Amino acid sequence: MRVISENTVDWKMGAPEPLGATAAGAFVNFAVSVPGASEVTLFVYRGAAAEPEYAIVMETADRYGSVFCVSVKLPAETPEGGWQYEYETKGERFTDPYARLVAGRERFGKRLTAAASRLVRGVVRMQAFRWNGEERPHIPMNDLILYKLHVRGFTKELKTATAGTYAGLAGKAEYLANLGVNAVLLMPFTEYNECFAEGDRTEGVPTFASTRFYHGSMPRIPEEISESVREHKVNYWGYAKHYFLFAPKASYAHIPGAADIELRQTVKKLHNAGIEVLAEMMIPQDTNRSLVLDALRFWVREYHLDGFRIIGAQVDTAMLAADPYLADVKFLCDGWDTGAVYRMTAEPETPLLAEYNDGFLVDARKFLKGDEGMTRAFAGRVSKNAANLGVINYITDNNGFTLADLYMYDVKHNDANGERGRDGSDYNYSWNCGAEGPDKRKKIRDLRLRMRKNAVLAMLLSQGVPMLLSGDEFGNSQSGNNNAYNQDNPTGWVNWSQAKKQAEFTEFVRAAIALRKAHPALHNPIPLRGTDYLASGAPDVSVHGRDAWRPDDGPYNRCLGILLSGDFAKVGRDGRDDSFYLVFNMYWEEQTFAIPVLPGRDAFRIVLASDALLAAGTITGDTLSVPPRTIAVLQSVALPKPERRGKKTVRGTKE
Repeated sequence: MRVISENTVDWKMGAPEPLGATAAGAFVNFAVSVPGASEVTLFVYRGAAAEPEYAIVMETADRYGSVFCVSVKLPAETPEGGWQYEYETKGERFTDPYARLVAGRERFGKRLTAAASRLVRGVVRMQAFRWNGEERPHIPMNDLILYKLHVRGFTKELKTATAGTYAGLAGKAEYLANLGVNAVLLMPFTEYNECFAEGDRTEGVPTFASTRFYHGSMPRIPEEISESVREHKVNYWGYAKHYFLFAPKASYAHIPGAADIELRQTVKKLHNAGIEVLAEMMIPQDTNRSLVLDALRFWVREYHLDGFRIIGAQVDTAMLAADPYLADVKFLCDGWDTGAVYRMTAEPETPLLAEYNDGFLVDARKFLKGDEGMTRAFAGRVSKNAANLGVINYITDNNGFTLADLYMYDVKHNDANGERGRDGSDYNYSWNCGAEGPDKRKKIRDLRLRMRKNAVLAMLLSQGVPMLLSGDEFGNSQSGNNNAYNQDNPTGWVNWSQAKKQAEFTEFVRAAIALRKAHPALHNPIPLRGTDYLASGAPDVSVHGRDAWRPDDGPYNRCLGILLSGDFAKVGRDGRDDSFYLVFNMYWEEQTFAIPVLPGRDAFRIVLASDALLAAGTITGDTLSVPPRTIAVLQSVALPKPERRGKKTVRGTKE
């Protein structure tokens, strides 16, 4: 170890773990993995100063395997911009891939010059965050009501000082809780270069500056505008090629330089509102496996995140799911091999793993718009419920139409993306209800509202975990753009001005969520078998057509009834839930459904319907006429017991 700066500095031998810069009293431990290097230089700066305050060369004697480390005593006062640092090896400087905070990217969408990009450096956080008073929700998988959002776009349209920030999201905690949401899924929010584009110049990028060589470092690409590329696109969504996987995005902070504190405050506020926080983690190709595990552990330990959706590179999901440190963390991924997972760890009482794919989206969209031969597939989606694996059910995701656009456009309208229509899926299974785009005709507007209600009910009445896309609860539109990945503007932002206009629909969504949460029959923690294994008089789940107890799988059938028996869903320790009969008429004409007869003295009443004219109340007959393209929710109600007067019964025939 040797000091090469003019300023003297107290230092001592460092520890090889944890990687990154970790404060311990007055000392900060710096540890970085650089395979194949014989020495690495650490530069420490006062804020954004151009010249380092300290420069220390770590040599072979300061290395454990490929990890170079040193512990440095920094002055007590924190300079403006914090103590910043970077490393150099083989004549190339790079930012610590384990940096907990990154300076130099505080303004979203600002393209940096080559000089400015050299100021993208790690920041040392000397003070620990206090989590005092936090109440973590720990919500079982089957009880989740998930809500997906983009941290910036969720509140950017609001006229507030905290619009588009972590603090802006925290300000919506009460709104989300009142809606009934108890978990949010954040789109990628770790630090990345949103201005990096395919046409940018890459001359001078060292070939070794990759996620493999520096255990996850981001290559420092010269960012001056080239002669051939005068304009750049903003990667608004955040699905990028390179990340600082330990640093929250600095430009999402209301207070510059405080992204880590602000995000923790936001998580704490959401938790105290009864809302879990899950995050999409985009893992770049060739990312070191141990870095992935370190990053997930870090976000759980330091930010109290409750779960992750892993996307990007192929990672060993079984290894992550079986990690003892992540034993109570939820994981959303496609293609789980639960057999491999539970050979490595004990199966939990409630599922912590869940499938995340478009299976429900495709089948539900097709069925709801009246495609042929979809009743069996959709019925399977409604009742799908495994003992050790959840399933995320969504009608819309960020990649595709919003719910309002799903029933306002037949085709995508992505001209603003500049991709000449080559981006975005051509298979949307959407329906414009008779007119492409906005329309003032009442008949079309009413039909679109009913179709959106159908979509919400289809999702919330299914056994898997429902997921709303932010803004869908009040008709947010992207004007038909089904791939707004580069639209950091009102197209990509949630339009909160719609909330007042769509108050009726928002209240419908709130009521549907409340109904689901109140009745375990609608989100049973145990798998549905389709049999009456309790000898209660009806199976736990049964499929019907227009005729009770007679399912119709014919290609031209668009009617479906699903009976969920409350005897198989406990309320409290000993009670049973009400039963529900879910009626789906996806024909364009009114249809008559026979109502199944329940065991005992139970009848049905309508508690929710996508057609407002289908009035609530007890059904006195044995049939129900359901308007076109309508879903009705029927809940069992106990009829009053006959009143006895001596030996005579008021109801019945017995004397």
